[in-house]
Amino acid sequence: MRTLALLGAVAMFAAACGSGDETGEAETPDETDETTDEGTEGEGEGDEQAAGDASCGTTDLVWAHEQEPPDMHLDDPNNNLSITSWIRQSMWEGLYGVTAATTFFPELLAGEMEVTDNGDGTFTYAGTLRDGLTWSDGTALTTEQVIGTIDIILEGYDAEAEEPGGTYLIGSRLGYDQITEYSASSDTEFSFTTEGFFAGYKALVSEVFPTHVVADAEAANTAFPEFEADGSALPSSGPMLWGEWNRGTSMSLTTNDSYHGSVSPDVSNDGVACVTGVQINFVADTDTQINALTAGEADIIFTQPQLQFETGVADNPSFTVASEAGPVFEHWGLNVYNDHLADPLVREALALAMNKAEVMTGLYTPLFGDILPEEGLGNVYWMSNQPDYVNNAGNAGYGQGDVDGAIANLEEAGYADGDGDGVVEHPERGPLSLRVGTTGGNGLREVQQELLQTQFAAAGIEITIDNVDGGAYFSERPFAPAAVECSTSGGTDGDCTIWDITQFAWVGGPWPGSGHSAYLSGSGNNPYGYANPDFDAKAAECDAIVDDAERATCYNELDAFVTTLGPDGNGLITLPLTQKPSFYAYSNERLVGAAVSPDANSAGPLVNVVDYQPAG
Repeated sequence: MRTLALLGAVAMFAAACGSGDETGEAETPDETDETTDEGTEGEGEGDEQAAGDASCGTTDLVWAHEQEPPDMHLDDPNNNLSITSWIRQSMWEGLYGVTAATTFFPELLAGEMEVTDNGDGTFTYAGTLRDGLTWSDGTALTTEQVIGTIDIILEGYDAEAEEPGGTYLIGSRLGYDQITEYSASSDTEFSFTTEGFFAGYKALVSEVFPTHVVADAEAANTAFPEFEADGSALPSSGPMLWGEWNRGTSMSLTTNDSYHGSVSPDVSNDGVACVTGVQINFVADTDTQINALTAGEADIIFTQPQLQFETGVADNPSFTVASEAGPVFEHWGLNVYNDHLADPLVREALALAMNKAEVMTGLYTPLFGDILPEEGLGNVYWMSNQPDYVNNAGNAGYGQGDVDGAIANLEEAGYADGDGDGVVEHPERGPLSLRVGTTGGNGLREVQQELLQTQFAAAGIEITIDNVDGGAYFSERPFAPAAVECSTSGGTDGDCTIWDITQFAWVGGPWPGSGHSAYLSGSGNNPYGYANPDFDAKAAECDAIVDDAERATCYNELDAFVTTLGPDGNGLITLPLTQKPSFYAYSNERLVGAAVSPDANSAGPLVNVVDYQPAG
């Protein structure tokens, strides 16, 4: 899963899926809502279990995964892979964690942060750390590291500069850029103040860095790629310790026997992990992954869904599929600088002709059962399993295979089938032929393209497939430097013809506002070229609403700008298809207990590693 959005902890990741790859990601928009602070209940309350206990297994957990990180510096714009985040979440905990229900829960905190309106437009957020927190090197985890983490992220940042920049390699300082002051009053108590209310405050400091080892941004940028400083592994605050990396083959983590315990509502074991370690085998080929599972060479798989999993794993009684409907969503994104797609009537014709139910029935239901709605997804801010979800696209009549409506739109826009070849033409723009691209080699995505290609052909729209193998697709198409320059400049610079339609997934998290950067004017994370000052103002308005229910409603109004024609009639730049869970399955024969694996940019298969229980 490649997260190409160049974002920080509170933004969306783009999920890239190549041959055997996972999601674009897509938003970090990791990747969530703040209206519900309680997570789902765990699998049951249990006694503390320590590695080596009679109730625990004593073997390593083996995870077969298709993608190897280039390094462990998650915020390096040249990395941004979800696998990096998933590994790091097992070693570095944050102020808040993320549950399988895509909600925040206090992780290193003793309870919820206290938010105070200071009456002058500023807000202060005060937190208290849990007692007994420790790093694996024996150092106490205190507010010294919390404040030090914010220091590193903001080092070199100048909010007043034309290009604020900053020393630490992070793509977005959203939220951090509103902090006016921050300090600690004791080893456990700290606070920070923002210039206005920031709705995503729980997404800040999603990892506390070991600043007693890496004291500044330069040290962090040097140490994080190989996860070591001065020849020693960086200390851990999570259930796993850094082990050995055999590049091109595997990575191993070992159990942190001094772990202070998980408080996630998704876990039953609040002690040390049962497994003695985790070995991640990097297996690029999907069939080889399946063979590793069936041969007993791997215990779990958590990866991009592929067609082969339907008959190789999903229907095999030796395995349990336990995927979660998280904040990862598949979409078709539209380049508004394409001559045809610049016309809202054409964009709406695509939305009308699309039949999401056909895609769901053919591709997703066989893999995930009934955890996803059969009508597909109609919102990019709230997911279908969240209480504030509104199917804005569906309510507008989109995604239901309305071919007649699509044809009527095109006729109104001046298109006609002049030469009888089935492709409509415009007198100035020419034939309505559009290219769609994605990460080539991903069978599910390629079949998805073919299904939609057929649907659009019925309305006279020609879709040609223009894929690029693996993660290279992003750097050569929607996030190519010249394409990004076109988008951020308002179409005046760069090359606006590199791509027409893009198909990938955004990965978000519990705070919906993390997705703004995919649509804000001039954002480097916005490949579509969408620029609307009313949307920009509305995004800021929503984030400043203190009341949870009012803010949730505001996000739904904001969503309508980009998934429908919106209040000005010039929106509709993204066609959401469906939530796209990672395919998570585990062996019933090699595990007597498995962990809940949240599917978000700040979670993953190892965040609850304490609950895996090997057989024997």
